[in-house]
Amino acid sequence: EVGVEIFSLSKSYNMPGWRMGFVCGNSRMIHALGRIKSYLDYGAFQPIQIAAIVALEGEQSVVRDIVELHQKRRDVLVDGLNKIGWCVPKPKGTMFVWAPIPDGFRAMGSLEFSKMLIQECKVAVSPGIGFGEYGEGYVRFALVENEQRIRQALRGLKTLGAR
Repeated sequence: EVGVEIFSLSKSYNMPGWRMGFVCGNSRMIHALGRIKSYLDYGAFQPIQIAAIVALEGEQSVVRDIVELHQKRRDVLVDGLNKIGWCVPKPKGTMFVWAPIPDGFRAMGSLEFSKMLIQECKVAVSPGIGFGEYGEGYVRFALVENEQRIRQALRGLKTLGAR
């Protein structure tokens, strides 16, 4: 009654970029959101709407499969980072790993550190500062690559320890 909940199919149904989701909750707030949305675009492409319906009404084991896939990728990345001396806590429920910048590089800031990772280690991360001031001091890894590519990235990141 006092709020709304917003759900996106991006992560749960592996539909990022499709811009499909729904809102439930307070009817006045939902009506206001609908009016705002009507000024932003003309709605979603119909085949994408149909795909969303099929996903929501279909077999839901796919959601569990996607969760397990991200857990495996998370474990490979976090375990690998910890093995090379980059102490990173294991996230409990996300497809991202927020890693504190190692002490020896912290003074660079997240943007310069991220640039260095892509130039020297061939690994792309998102600088924490891009998510606001509290993101500074961190980089964000997205668990979108397969395990083999994650291991390849870890080999590149291992060169940081040689400094």
